[in-house]
Amino acid sequence: MSRKLHFFYDILLEFDVPVVEHAFTLRCVPPSFPGQEILDATLKLEPYVPYSRQKDSFGNLLQIGWIPQPHDRFRYTVCGTARLDGDQRLPAPANPIYRYPSAYTAPSPAILDYYGSLNLPENPVDRAWAISQAVRTRMDYIPGVTGLSTTAAQAFVSGQGVCQDYAHLYLALARLGGLYARYVNGLPEGEGASHAWCEVWLDGIWTGIDPTRGQWTDESYLRFGVGRDFWDCPMERGVFLGQSNQRQTVFMKVCQ
Repeated sequence: MSRKLHFFYDILLEFDVPVVEHAFTLRCVPPSFPGQEILDATLKLEPYVPYSRQKDSFGNLLQIGWIPQPHDRFRYTVCGTARLDGDQRLPAPANPIYRYPSAYTAPSPAILDYYGSLNLPENPVDRAWAISQAVRTRMDYIPGVTGLSTTAAQAFVSGQGVCQDYAHLYLALARLGGLYARYVNGLPEGEGASHAWCEVWLDGIWTGIDPTRGQWTDESYLRFGVGRDFWDCPMERGVFLGQSNQRQTVFMKVCQ
């Protein structure tokens, strides 16, 4: 079913001491591909600087720039309209890198033991779904107990985390189960913050599954980036000169 979505995504980084020589790489503009057509998208930067547009090896859109002058805030805002239609997805090859562990998804002995305790179906679709339910059984959604550097193995020990941790644990188990699976960064319909889920290669088509919410994804999910794990597709990454504490404020809205 085709749906048109309007999206707004706003990130504000505030520095308590001005910084300089700020180099940044953003993945904050969603790409078009079969099943997701970006009708229009506008990116605003504050302070404004020219930036280049590129693609990374995963096909994600990059916006790369540099702010040489002193500044105590960096803001990027993207808004636009997308048309999503799952029936328009096309078969695509499965890159072998999505079959093997990555830095954030390497299975620990505890994860290996947990995987061994699961009675998983032979059918890949049923197996993908069963693994999602196993993640939800193991994890409790509790913000603030994990961070951007938390691995699947670390989140598994505590049994707590947020969508990034659910996705990493799902990828660790899915790849152990012989599935090609990748990390997805994007926005779901609603208001709040960005979200992470997974895609599994089933019958030749990348199919989204959200282990945090326990559901297959649909036309209410807007994809921004994919990769082996979070490290491959963060919305923003940067370096600067200066000793400064940072505060980040995030707001997004996706609606019909």
